[in-house]
Amino acid sequence: MKHDFDIIVVGAGHAGIEAANICNNFGLKTALISNSKEDIGQMSCNPSIGGVGKTHIAREVDIMGGLICKIGDLSSIHYRVLNLSKGPAVWGIRAQIDRSLYKNNMFNFISKSNIEIIEDEVVDIITKNSKAIGVKTLKNKDIYSRSTILTTGTFLNGKIYFGNESMEAGRINNKSSKKLALFVKKNFQTMRLKTGTPPRIYKKSIDYSNLSPQPSENNNIFLSFFTKQNRNKMIDCYITKTNNKTHKIIRDNLDKSAMYSGIIKSQGVRYCPSIEDKVVKFGDRNGHNVFLEPEGYDSELVYPNGISNSLDKKTQEKFLKTIPGLEKSEIAQYGYAVEYDAVDPRSLNKNFESKEIENFFLAGQINGTTGYEEAAGQGMYAGLHAAIKIKKIKNKEEIFNRTNSYIGVMIDDLTKLGVTEPYRMFTSRSEHRLKQRTDNAYERIFPQTKKFKLLNDKDQKSVNKIIASEKNILKKINQIRLSPNQLEKFGIKSKLDGKMRTGFEMLKLINDDTNLFKKIFGIKIDKKLLTKIIFDSRYEVFYEREERAKELLLKNQNFKLKGLSYKSIPSLSKEIIEKLEKYKPENLDDASKISGMTPSALLQLLSYKKNKARNVR
Repeated sequence: MKHDFDIIVVGAGHAGIEAANICNNFGLKTALISNSKEDIGQMSCNPSIGGVGKTHIAREVDIMGGLICKIGDLSSIHYRVLNLSKGPAVWGIRAQIDRSLYKNNMFNFISKSNIEIIEDEVVDIITKNSKAIGVKTLKNKDIYSRSTILTTGTFLNGKIYFGNESMEAGRINNKSSKKLALFVKKNFQTMRLKTGTPPRIYKKSIDYSNLSPQPSENNNIFLSFFTKQNRNKMIDCYITKTNNKTHKIIRDNLDKSAMYSGIIKSQGVRYCPSIEDKVVKFGDRNGHNVFLEPEGYDSELVYPNGISNSLDKKTQEKFLKTIPGLEKSEIAQYGYAVEYDAVDPRSLNKNFESKEIENFFLAGQINGTTGYEEAAGQGMYAGLHAAIKIKKIKNKEEIFNRTNSYIGVMIDDLTKLGVTEPYRMFTSRSEHRLKQRTDNAYERIFPQTKKFKLLNDKDQKSVNKIIASEKNILKKINQIRLSPNQLEKFGIKSKLDGKMRTGFEMLKLINDDTNLFKKIFGIKIDKKLLTKIIFDSRYEVFYEREERAKELLLKNQNFKLKGLSYKSIPSLSKEIIEKLEKYKPENLDDASKISGMTPSALLQLLSYKKNKARNVR
C-alpha cells in the first residue's frame, strides 16, 4: 500500500506538537492534523508552564529535543522557582507565558519544519486486519500512514457547562469531536473525566492598589536546559484572596453549579480543585489565594488562578466582586467545566500503542491525565516509540523507566494502574525522586538517546560539553584530599576527626560559591554545575536509603494489612486514606496496585503496622 505519510498526528495541542516534532526529528514524513491552524500551540487553560513535578517532565522532553521548554522560554514574561528553600529534587520552575507569543512562536517553528500541517477534522480511523492504516477526514477524505497518533485532549464528546447551561464543545468556541468519539468508544474502554477553568477578567477593571505584587525572580533559572537568557520584559503577577463573603455566595448557589447539582457525574482533578470544591471540602478556611496572572503584553485579560468553577454566570459575577481588587471586575469570558471521554490507559502497551489496534498510539488527556507537561511528555514518548517501530530500531533497554525519569513513572502508573481521576504528576509518585531532578535531566536521559541524534548540533555539543566538563572536574577534585584543619583555613567547618576528605566529600560542606570552589580546587566552574554536583554529593547517602526502601517494599509485598485503621496513620494524605478505605487491600502488593498510591505511603503502612504489632506484644 502507498502511504501518504509515515506518521499522522491527530490534534495539535501539547501532546500532538511533541509527537509530530520528535517524529520529524527522526526524519519521518509527518502530518499534523488540526481543525484550524489557529489551534496550534493554543494554551487552553492557564497561561503558565511548569511547577513541582511538572517541570521535571518538561525538562526530560527538552533533553529529547522537545519544544515545550524552549518555546516556553521564548514566550515567558515571568519566572518563579517553587520550593527554592528546599533541595533541588523538589524545585519547580514555573513560567508565566504570553499566550499570543507562545502560539506564534510555536506555529513559526512547526511551519518552518518539514512537518505538514493539515487543516481538517478527523472523523474516523481507518483500520485493516486490526492495524491502523490512516484516517478519514471531512475535507481530504482518506489519508494513509504507517502509524497514527491520537491526541484529542478534551475534545472527544466534549461538553462545557456554565451552571445549568451547557453546550457541546471541546473548549470555548471549539466544537466537540463527536464522530471520532464513536470509533474510540467502539474500540476502547472509555470513561468520562472533567476539568475546569476560571473566568477571564479585563485587566482595566482590576484595582491593584491594595494587592500584593509578585515580581519575577531574576535567578538565571529557565525552563529549558539550553536557554542562556531571556530578553523579554518581565511582568508582575498579583495575589488576592477569597473571603467568607465569597464562600457564602458560593455555598448558597451550589445548586447552580454543574458539578454540585448532579448534572456532571464525572471525576474532576483532585489537585486542581474548583472553588466550589475548596469551599465545601475546606470550609474551615477563611480564604483561598487567587493569583492574578497576566495573559500577555498586549492582552487585555487576566487569568485569576485558583477560582475555576462551573457556576452559573450571575453567581460568578456576584462572588468575584467580593474579592479584594475585583470589586469592579468585568468578565470577558466566564469560567466553565468541560467533560470529555478518555480511555483506560491499561488498554495500551508500555510503548503507548493500542493492545488491540497495531500502529495506533494514544497520548495526552485522552489517556486520563491533566496538564500541559504531562501531555507533552506523553506526546514525545508516543512519537518516539512510533518512530522506533517504523524505522525498526533495535533497542534492548527501556529508554524511560521508573528509575531514570518522571516520564517513566507516569507511563508505568498509567499502563499498569490506570486512573480513576485525571492524573497529575507529583514528586511523591517517584521512588527515586532525589536522583530525578531538573538539574540532572541531561545526565539521566541524554546518554540513552544520543544515538538517535534528536538534538540539533548546537544543543548536542552543549550537552556533550557539560558532561565532559563535569567528568573532568570530578576527576580533578577527587585527586585532592584535605584534613579538617586544612578545610578550616578556607572557612569550612567539619568534624575534627582527623579524617582526610576527598573533593567529592568536601562538596557536602560548601555552598554554591564559585569563588570559594576556585580557591580550594583551582578550577573555574559554572554556578549551575557547581550546584548540581554539590547536591549529588549531599544526596549520595539518601540514594542508598532509596534503594533500601525499594528492597524493603519488595521483600514485604505479601505483608498483611487486615485490621489496619488508615485514619489512625497521621502521615497519610486524605487521598490515600480514601482509596485504601475504598479498595480495602489485603496486603502491601494489593495496595501498591491502587492508582495514586505512592512509595512513601506504602512505607508508612508497613512501618505503622510493624510498630503496632510490636506494641501489642
